[in-house]
Amino acid sequence: MTDLELVQSQLSALHQQQEALLRLPRIKKYLDVVGKHVNETQGRDMTVFEKRNLAQVLYNAVIDTGLKAGTRLFEATTEDNIAFLGIQLPVIAALLPSLALNELAVVQALDRRIGAVFYLDVKYGSNKGSVTAGDVMIGSKTGHTETKSGRRYAMARVVDEVIGTGNGQKTGTLDYVPGLIRREDIKFEKIANFGNMDTETRTTLGTSTSAGAITGTYVTGTGSVSAAGVYDVTFKSLDSADTIYITYDYQYDLVKDDYNNVAGVPEVDVSVTQSTVEAIDFPLRAKYSIGAQIDLMKAHGIDLESELVKYLGAEVKFTIDQVGLDMIDEAAAGADAAAAVTDWDARPGLGEPWLWKKAEFKDRIEQGSNNIFEKTKRGVASWIHCGNDVARVVRQLTDHGFKARPGWNGVAPTGPMVIGDLDGRPVVQNPFKAKNYYTLGFRGPSYLYAGSSFYRQSLN
Repeated sequence: MTDLELVQSQLSALHQQQEALLRLPRIKKYLDVVGKHVNETQGRDMTVFEKRNLAQVLYNAVIDTGLKAGTRLFEATTEDNIAFLGIQLPVIAALLPSLALNELAVVQALDRRIGAVFYLDVKYGSNKGSVTAGDVMIGSKTGHTETKSGRRYAMARVVDEVIGTGNGQKTGTLDYVPGLIRREDIKFEKIANFGNMDTETRTTLGTSTSAGAITGTYVTGTGSVSAAGVYDVTFKSLDSADTIYITYDYQYDLVKDDYNNVAGVPEVDVSVTQSTVEAIDFPLRAKYSIGAQIDLMKAHGIDLESELVKYLGAEVKFTIDQVGLDMIDEAAAGADAAAAVTDWDARPGLGEPWLWKKAEFKDRIEQGSNNIFEKTKRGVASWIHCGNDVARVVRQLTDHGFKARPGWNGVAPTGPMVIGDLDGRPVVQNPFKAKNYYTLGFRGPSYLYAGSSFYRQSLN
């Protein structure tokens, strides 16, 4: 079994386990209660990932309550456990589906105290052009390699294979010769600032005819290259430090190895790596007098214990949100974050209407999105986390792509809240974030694609 097959089998088993939790009668009953709560308070149905997270948390809570109560939870004397339904279920229902953090990151429930985050690192399995076997092709933390040879890996062409440096005769056999070489497309070059195409300068040294004759301004006489990749060419007018690269097409369907694999097809090696994560406790308790409980019940018919459960649950939610948002902001200010965008001055210029000045803010969002794309090569800005003054500007972009979330102002906020979407990007307003600052980031669609990149910026 290959590493990839192992990962696929484990993911399949994990998926089946999650689906099995959703179908457990006792868990499903509680899950339906939470689903009704979310529908009534947020006007939406839970996503499949929220249901799986809740199923795991509910399962953990049922087991935890049963163990701490001496397994009385599982006695047949009553249909439901009062402690669980009265305390943990309301907290869970109000907590997980309403986290603002859900909009910015993938939140996953653990089934134990310590878990592991698995991700794939893809490496080149073959020497091909300037690519060396073992080099990172697509890293979960670094994105795709940027070299031209790396960008041409999955094609029947070798880009930038090195055959030597400086003047003089160069002889040998091309490294990547699975079949016949198409000699009319061979090109010899030297490259300045090798790497990113935005900065490199390529100079053609010579080319080959279909008969294998190599000629060019930097070639002495006429060199040769055979269909089997054997070359003999002498160069002139080069500096001793100039590296000579060759690019050529090949046929890969001629030779097969003992295992019937097509020789010459570049290989990709998939490595499974992991990072250990540890669950964080968010404990909170309340102290109140029986007298206060009696007074509220007599005067207003309010059960103080139930109200305190709601309050404590909201405070736990607030803490989880703030811990996650602070971690994101710290990463956005770090050295590995995407580049910051051009400052945006909220003061209109002479004769400039505020209507168009505020719309200019969207340009900064798109610039930031492109900066994230440039950094990761696979992610863009998919959300906005902002302070109060930035949110004030965003709210005024109703004619420029901002849509308020229904009912966002119907409940008194206790911390970060989702106020709407700007061009499809969820906007989280956080009164505890510096009011002139905002952070852009990418959120993966699921646990397997949860990679993120951020940057933070301020208004002037």
